[in-house]
Amino acid sequence: MKNFFIIFAMKILNLILKICHKNGGNFLGKIAYNWNPEIFKYFKVNCPVIAVSATNGKTMTNNCIGYTLKTAGNKVVSNVEGNNMETGILSTILKNCTLTGKIKADYLVFEVDESYIPVVFKNFRLDTLVILNFFRDQLDRNGEVESLILRINEFLKTYNGNLILNNDDPNVARLGQANPSNKNIYYFSVDKYKFATEKIKEAGEGKFCPFCKTRLEYEYYQYSHVGKFKCPNCNFGDNEIYKLATNVDLKNRCFDIDENTYKINGNSIYLIYNYTAVYSVCSLYGISNNVIKKAFSTFALNNGRLEEITIHGVPTIINLAKNPTGSNVSLRILNEDDSEKELLFVLNDNIADGFDVSWIWDINFNNLNNVSRIITSGTRAYDIAIRIKTSGFPAEKIEPYLNLEDAVKALYKTNVKKYVIANYTSLQPTRHKLKKFDEMNNNSNITIVETNDIIEKETTDTIRQNNETNSDCPNCLKILYLYPDMLELYGDYGNIQVLKYRIESRGYKAIIDRYSIGDTAPNFNDYDIVFAGGGADNEQSILAEDLVKYKDNIKEAVENGVFFLLICGAYQLFGKYYKGVEGNIIPGLEVFDYYTVANPDRKKRCIGNIVIDATLDANINIKKSSNSNDDSSDNIENLNLKTKVIGFENHGGQTFDISNSFGNILFGNGNKFGDSEEGFFENNVIATYLHGPLLSKNPELCDYIIRYCLDRKYNENVELEPLNDEFENLCREQLLNRFLN
Repeated sequence: MKNFFIIFAMKILNLILKICHKNGGNFLGKIAYNWNPEIFKYFKVNCPVIAVSATNGKTMTNNCIGYTLKTAGNKVVSNVEGNNMETGILSTILKNCTLTGKIKADYLVFEVDESYIPVVFKNFRLDTLVILNFFRDQLDRNGEVESLILRINEFLKTYNGNLILNNDDPNVARLGQANPSNKNIYYFSVDKYKFATEKIKEAGEGKFCPFCKTRLEYEYYQYSHVGKFKCPNCNFGDNEIYKLATNVDLKNRCFDIDENTYKINGNSIYLIYNYTAVYSVCSLYGISNNVIKKAFSTFALNNGRLEEITIHGVPTIINLAKNPTGSNVSLRILNEDDSEKELLFVLNDNIADGFDVSWIWDINFNNLNNVSRIITSGTRAYDIAIRIKTSGFPAEKIEPYLNLEDAVKALYKTNVKKYVIANYTSLQPTRHKLKKFDEMNNNSNITIVETNDIIEKETTDTIRQNNETNSDCPNCLKILYLYPDMLELYGDYGNIQVLKYRIESRGYKAIIDRYSIGDTAPNFNDYDIVFAGGGADNEQSILAEDLVKYKDNIKEAVENGVFFLLICGAYQLFGKYYKGVEGNIIPGLEVFDYYTVANPDRKKRCIGNIVIDATLDANINIKKSSNSNDDSSDNIENLNLKTKVIGFENHGGQTFDISNSFGNILFGNGNKFGDSEEGFFENNVIATYLHGPLLSKNPELCDYIIRYCLDRKYNENVELEPLNDEFENLCREQLLNRFLN
């Protein structure tokens, strides 16, 4: 009777919401789930239940499955608005069930958040589960990708229904082996398309085989880590393909499956993957090719997902991008368009977005094709402006606006084609402002500026594998970037980009050597700066065995004054050891005496924005020239800096026995949950948990490192030429006021 009255109450509440012209979102589900978390058991379903999950593309795929099934004449119940957690799905069910819990439909089709698959379907029927992809996304909310995959894998161990998996994503394909007794596994794939690459161009996951830890080999990459891969040791990835999309033609918006050509509304490779998944589902349920062709050719999401509209006569394309992969795919679409264009990038950091915006440094803004101007907006407008500037795009062509309405007005001062990229909570407000601007100005005269000021640039990092000859370089600084393919989880590569930008803006050259497992051994003393970032526990355990080989060389380089910048996981590895949640010990290099222990209490994980008060004091040995007649000993130069440092922390490890911290906590946690100190500092070593990346919002700190290295290298006091730090200063002012006031 309890569930009967819950449903009855929700029906009345839903009626009130309709009278008030309110949708309610997941409101009904929140109340009902709070009253009875076991309510999913009560519903009676006599039709197939299909669920779609992924980091990117689940809304489009879910809605297209529902649309195609409806086109075939079926009654479909689905959460088309995208409320995809347990309360959102429950709201959809409550609106469509009887008081006794019966759901009258031919199909139930649900988009479900990756984290909530085990929650929703623990007590609810599931016939077919479609999984498209897994990428890093809102790491402060979802955690590391590996942790998410393991939770889903645990659920699938007892699942025997249809499982439709993207065989081109190793993170997804591995789930096919979760339950060896399940014979209903179906893999889909997309054949190589025109813009596929031999090397990965964007940040990606799944570099190692999940079963034997061997590095995966790729024949090609479609985007991010999605492509044709195989483990050379155990053949992971070599699966029988259920449905294969071929002859992908993005220009003409079509592709082939099963010797039939399908026209679609969209021109992106990841849309092809979504449609292939839809086709796989429809094939399982016997939907005819004619129905699928009709549905595919007429389906349009029109909710900001690759939506094409016209604003004041100007073609405008809007797309959601809430993580690096989504953003990089959006920029690929932009770059594949040769016409002149302008870009609006809107970035918020509200709860639903995740507070950590370090992911923007995994976006590839290099070599934008015929982009003449970029507008940035949102709560983190200055962060994205700094990111774009650092990629080499001219600062004078970047306009940040905290106010979205001002940003839209600025965007349409010209009549060239527009691309709009917005993250989760900024998407619908941006669509609203664009359409409002169109309505207000449709019949009025506004000044349109003709522009042919196209920026054509070729930005190539001076990055080498460390097996190249490392000759002495006058007027340069040499940086060793350790394990860039493994320690790069939180946008830490941004520190390399900022260093390079600020070094080369002064007329020096930045030579960046990469070292990873299997490369020629580096001599750490050959470098001015050694950098290593943060990574997942799995990657740390793999590379720790390799890094220990250089223990003595690293200690010698530290003693000789080489500057070491160590972030998160690298910070931990330079101590005595790291002790994981399961009690496993990852031995450290023992360069310093601190050690780290993972806290099993998720509530005490240190996550959030952080500000520290740092006082740095370094001594540099300025050697006398061999030609000098001065018999006195070498000079000791003192270099110091006192500044507030802004970053983002996301670590479960608690670090103990710090002899000298990087700074005192003004806002945030630090080395331990609720600590008063953060990081470790010793003359030429900064070890810290601060992501963000660290140097992007702290130009003084970056220049301190550069100044130290130049003084040490050239045995003189070098004065750095001031740079235009307008965006950085505005960003710091905004964030310090926000966090400290």
